[in-house]
Amino acid sequence: MANWRLVDETDIAATISQVEIDTCRASGSPDGSDPVSRLLERTVATVRSWISCNGSVRMGPAGTLPVGLVSAAMDYLAADILKRIDSPLGDDRRNARERAERLFEKISTGQITPESYTEDGSVDEDKRPATEPMADDGVRPTLGGGIW
Repeated sequence: MANWRLVDETDIAATISQVEIDTCRASGSPDGSDPVSRLLERTVATVRSWISCNGSVRMGPAGTLPVGLVSAAMDYLAADILKRIDSPLGDDRRNARERAERLFEKISTGQITPESYTEDGSVDEDKRPATEPMADDGVRPTLGGGIW
């Protein structure tokens, strides 16, 4: 079983209702693209950026996340979708987003290390570095005010 996988709309539907997803989709985008797909892509890219800051995680293929982080990524995304459709964020949804952000920040600073990508889903004992290059001085960039 793969330890990294693509994230799709079924993952969002496990976090918020299909009605909320459809309402967001119906709101449209100025460029005619699907706002749900765009928000999903942006969320996956954001989470991958946090992971790549860690420095000891081998990144999976583009568009994938570690299986263990999919739920937190969907909590992060749900708040964006609900804000877009002017649905009030309840305390539970706001708290879930904040918990996800704290988790991703801990990953980016190396306090927590998610599983590295392996072809067969096995545990990666070598913990090869992430695909993002280090600075010339060998120091990994850190988060501050945004991603990188």
